[in-house]
Amino acid sequence: MKREEKLQILISTMNLKNDEEVKNLLNKMKVQSDYLVINQVKNKQEICIQNERVISATQYGLSLSRNLAMENATSNLILLADDDLVYVDEYQEIIEEAYRKNPKADVICFWVKSRNPKRKVKKLPSGKIGYIKTMRICSFQISMRRDSVKEIKFDEKFGAGSVYNRGEESIFLCDCLRQGLKIKFVNQKIAEVEQKESTWYNGYSEEYFEKQGEIFKRMYPKFYKIIMLQFAIRKYPQYRKEVTFKKALEKLFLVD
Repeated sequence: MKREEKLQILISTMNLKNDEEVKNLLNKMKVQSDYLVINQVKNKQEICIQNERVISATQYGLSLSRNLAMENATSNLILLADDDLVYVDEYQEIIEEAYRKNPKADVICFWVKSRNPKRKVKKLPSGKIGYIKTMRICSFQISMRRDSVKEIKFDEKFGAGSVYNRGEESIFLCDCLRQGLKIKFVNQKIAEVEQKESTWYNGYSEEYFEKQGEIFKRMYPKFYKIIMLQFAIRKYPQYRKEVTFKKALEKLFLVD
């Protein structure tokens, strides 16, 4: 592997106050490779850390954090990360080896095991990821070659802390596919994630379906109506006690 393709982890976090807290976070996550931390704080007065490996910013939003990290990364091979991940000892070797074996891959996603049985992370078979499978990927599973995605950004209207508080990773991967990039899933575990609570999911409310409609339209601008219909049918057993099928469709199709 080329020297410039050594792995760098891009960690999104909030409200770290000093270098000791950064060190504690890295130890907790078992980070052994190069890294870049994006530390989002409430205001300029709280910016206490700023160096070549920690960037503090007052703007909020997960997609904004991801974009800032990707713009300032110093390695070509990068991995997105949240602050509740714990990496396996050999994660760097697993990821770098995957790119050696898949020299034409622009983006490779890996399995991350959830420690919360109520919020499982999908374990997919190794192989190609197309448009539909993008919905089964979490952002902290995504690694990429920076030079392949330099023209692609996370849509800052989507993701935690934004107008539409989820869906940013699926949208990003769909944008990659539209640009002709090759995405693969490698069924090897690189980390475990706490996922103690969701910042966006409070049940299948009417608001949930409204936002999901916007996500589907952004992901699949040509055939989002078909996706909406199959979603409403497939998920009906899960939401039927909260929202009627008719109301779910009505809210999904508000995008029109």
